[in-house]
Amino acid sequence: MNPLARWFRSPPVARSPLLNLGCGERYHAAWTNVDFRGSSPEVIEHDLRQPLPFADASFTAVYASHVLEHFSRPFASVFLTECHRLIKPGGVLRLVVPDLETIAKLYLENLQGALAGDANAAARHQWMTVELLDQMVRDEPGGEVAKYWKQDPLPEEKFIVQRCGWEFKQFLQAYRENPGKKGKPANAPPRPRSPREIAKFRECGEIHKWMYDRYSLRRLLKDLHFTDCKCCAANESLIPNFNSYLLDLNQDGSVRKPDSLFMEAVKP
Repeated sequence: MNPLARWFRSPPVARSPLLNLGCGERYHAAWTNVDFRGSSPEVIEHDLRQPLPFADASFTAVYASHVLEHFSRPFASVFLTECHRLIKPGGVLRLVVPDLETIAKLYLENLQGALAGDANAAARHQWMTVELLDQMVRDEPGGEVAKYWKQDPLPEEKFIVQRCGWEFKQFLQAYRENPGKKGKPANAPPRPRSPREIAKFRECGEIHKWMYDRYSLRRLLKDLHFTDCKCCAANESLIPNFNSYLLDLNQDGSVRKPDSLFMEAVKP
């Protein structure tokens, strides 16, 4: 018996042979879009921690951007095994995750500059420390990242734009136009949170539970029987016409999440 039958009597028919998992607000009508919350009629609501509600070999491509790092290291293998089940032989898996290698390099590079007395490097080091750690350890929405972004003037703002791209620019524009609607100011004292509140928050999906570099992600995919595991640029893909869907690119051709590692693999 197909193990999927234990969960679904009649798996839904895929809307398209292209599957976008954890799509958030970045989805396309040419894809079957799935997320924890159905934010649009174009998005199927489904808990990605459960078996995915599609039959084996339903898709020619599966795409997941900034999803894998929100799962624990053991569960990442479970999730990717599900992706493997859904992909047709010869189909493509495209993963986008925060790039631990680049984060670590920039942290160390700017640490050396800060130790040498470079004030700009010291500001960049401060940001890289927040970028490296905050989303793994925060216990309230937005964490130290949101507090850092609310500074005005913001130290090394151009550097943060290069790191965070579209998401940061959207936040900054909205906050500076109407700071009162974006919660507490940067210097607001923290509110004590109970252990129960913290535990509930840490399971809400905002926390990063693991990080990957090009070596560890490639090794994980190979262990799960994917082949041709290769890093690529945001505008490079084995998926036909991928750039036209504007999933990793913005309308102007800029990279949506420039702090990312992009990797593709093939199901043999």
